[in-house]
Amino acid sequence: MEERIIDRVMFKKIKIKSIEFKVVDLLFIACLFFLAFMIRWKLMPVESADYWGFLEGWMVQIRKEGGFPSLGKQISNYTSPYMYIMCLISYITDNDLYGLKMVSVLFDYLASIAVFLIVYRLTYKKDRAVMAMAGLLLSPTVILDGAYWCQCDIIYTTFILYGLYLFFKGNSQGCLILVGVSFAFKLQAVFIVPFLLIMWLKKKTICLRHFLWIPVIYVLSALPAWGFGRDFKELMLVYFDQTGTYPWGTLEYPNIYALLGEAMPDLRHAAQVSGAGTFMTVMLLGCIAYYLYTKRIKLTGELMVTLALFTVAITVYSLPHMHERYGFLIDLIGIVYGVMNVKKLPVACGFMLVSVLTFMPYLIAVHIVPLQYVAIALLGLIIYVGYDLYGQISKQAIS
Repeated sequence: MEERIIDRVMFKKIKIKSIEFKVVDLLFIACLFFLAFMIRWKLMPVESADYWGFLEGWMVQIRKEGGFPSLGKQISNYTSPYMYIMCLISYITDNDLYGLKMVSVLFDYLASIAVFLIVYRLTYKKDRAVMAMAGLLLSPTVILDGAYWCQCDIIYTTFILYGLYLFFKGNSQGCLILVGVSFAFKLQAVFIVPFLLIMWLKKKTICLRHFLWIPVIYVLSALPAWGFGRDFKELMLVYFDQTGTYPWGTLEYPNIYALLGEAMPDLRHAAQVSGAGTFMTVMLLGCIAYYLYTKRIKLTGELMVTLALFTVAITVYSLPHMHERYGFLIDLIGIVYGVMNVKKLPVACGFMLVSVLTFMPYLIAVHIVPLQYVAIALLGLIIYVGYDLYGQISKQAIS
């Protein structure tokens, strides 16, 4: 059968750096980018409670103070880097809602490129890498968080994803610098640290002294605000103030504290349970580190992604004071986990479903499923990933 002209055009190869694409691949990506943007654009007018309850007021104060000079005052409980972005928005557009959401949308695309690079680096399968990109851009977690809710969790997670990409390339310093940038935006960046420490124990890429980049970058990120007159000690203690604000075991995140009845607004034994939970988290992660450290194994890409997913999920599930959006990083790593082995895609979808159910009380003021049931489902997903990790470790054992 004679080959059609359209087929010859679509399957023509184009090399971009070291990756060889077909025209059909690039056309698919272009359509994906456009349609993903249109999904987000239609959600732009939505004003969430967090926007008109917090973000809108912060932007009003920033404008009142003249933009960047507002950095000299404590307007929000966010760290300086996001306040720089908010100040910049005040100069660019009068529409604060669209401006803030567009920042998150921009990082949606940057994060999608990051997962493409990670999957391609680990598998050298372009088609899977493209599907990982599509998985992130079409993820309900990602769409709801930024374009609908006007939240910015995609920013800190994007830097973690690029940090992981550099880790898989063997660049310890670059990895920890980007984790440091992530930490400067959100405290939740520490969720990836247990994985990196285990990799250091296994002598895989990570150098211990490079962890110093995390506090160094945090300090550097605060210097512009300090230059505008903000108290330096106040800037350094932002995260300490945040952690002391919410005493509940969980703020609508479906973790173990939901099962213990320590969810907002209940306060049965919050201080005692939270203290015990922190030590429990350290012990659980310590057990994982001990087990991995004593095993002689081949660290494959799939095994390391599984370990990253497992340690992040364990951390969020067992640490106290987790907010409803703190599982965001789990979902993004879960996309990589599912795409690398398509049999595990249902697990990635399961994590996303947990996130969507967790978001609903804040977005529509309804618990579609009781929080305790969602916590049990999440525990089941984590156990599955742990069992999968154990199977991979056994398979990769070196005698």
